[in-house]
Amino acid sequence: MLASLEVSTRLSSVALFDLEKGQSVGETFLSNDQESSVTLLPGLEKLLQQNQLKAQAITALAVALGPGSFTGIRIGIATAEGFAMPQGLPVYGVPTLDGLAENLQAAGQRGEALCLIDAMRGECFAARYSLDEAGFHELEPATIWTLEKIAQNIGEKTWVVGPGALRYETDIKKLSGTRGQWVAADLHRPSAFSLARIAYRRWKGGERPGLESLRPLYIRLPSVEEKKP
Repeated sequence: MLASLEVSTRLSSVALFDLEKGQSVGETFLSNDQESSVTLLPGLEKLLQQNQLKAQAITALAVALGPGSFTGIRIGIATAEGFAMPQGLPVYGVPTLDGLAENLQAAGQRGEALCLIDAMRGECFAARYSLDEAGFHELEPATIWTLEKIAQNIGEKTWVVGPGALRYETDIKKLSGTRGQWVAADLHRPSAFSLARIAYRRWKGGERPGLESLRPLYIRLPSVEEKKP
């Protein structure tokens, strides 16, 4: 059983995925009124109980690496490490923006996609992908883009997705005009189930990554670090 942890943004969730059957067992979205440090473990425990499972049933983990909330990324990785370390379980670190691309691909969208997470300051963490029947492929890695640059990179049929797209939708549409394709609201939400599907494909392909693979993708330094001379 794979436990998947997506707490890199305020839109947090946990999921369980049966690796042997290749199917979801369940997913629950956590309250965004509290920090993930408070909601993550209780959410996972509740999901296990709902499916009459114990923590010992977890044999692998997936966790979002970011970019996103510095605190959320750290909490997710630390929790995954805590589960994986005692028994040396495989743990699959998945970039948060890859999870958004997976949302689109699994929903049957094809073509080019621009995945966005709010980076504050009127900017987004952004990455470009292509989507086809075989899956998604990164065209441009995650960096920080202004709203102007985002608008410039939206083509006529570019899918636009993510919490950043929702946050700045009005401003981006003013800059990009009628270009771009905006998806249903549920696809904008980072999902632990999407991370689990990505991890499952890697597991099925024989990958068994250890803790050394968990390198957070912060992209931007925390504000306290930026202020240091």
